[in-house]
Amino acid sequence: VSEKGYDPVKVTVKNIMGSDWMVACMIPKGNSMVSMLKRDEGGKFSLVKLNCTNRECPKENKELEAEFKIFLEQGISNLLRDGKHLIIEAGGKQKQLVEDDVMQKHNEAQKAKLASAKGSGRFG
Repeated sequence: VSEKGYDPVKVTVKNIMGSDWMVACMIPKGNSMVSMLKRDEGGKFSLVKLNCTNRECPKENKELEAEFKIFLEQGISNLLRDGKHLIIEAGGKQKQLVEDDVMQKHNEAQKAKLASAKGSGRFG
């Protein structure tokens, strides 16, 4: 949860193939926003297409979602990963996001659950 009381923005960055990239953003209970990008030889990105769902989101997230959508409409020009931080640049502005470890905790819990369930190996 952000310092403003909003739900966190979830961001996924994926190199689809070659110079084609995707940055997917979502605020829980809100809209998904997917930027399809092309990366040039200099490492800079240009917006190919921005897809956004258009459903009503909770009022506490409306402002954050609108702000993030405007940011993405400018077209992501640079992505930089610095440890657990992701810096996204668009329209001459930067947003710094921090990686959470929710998936890592989930995977560790699943492994622990499987390890404790081994038992005798018999069923029934």
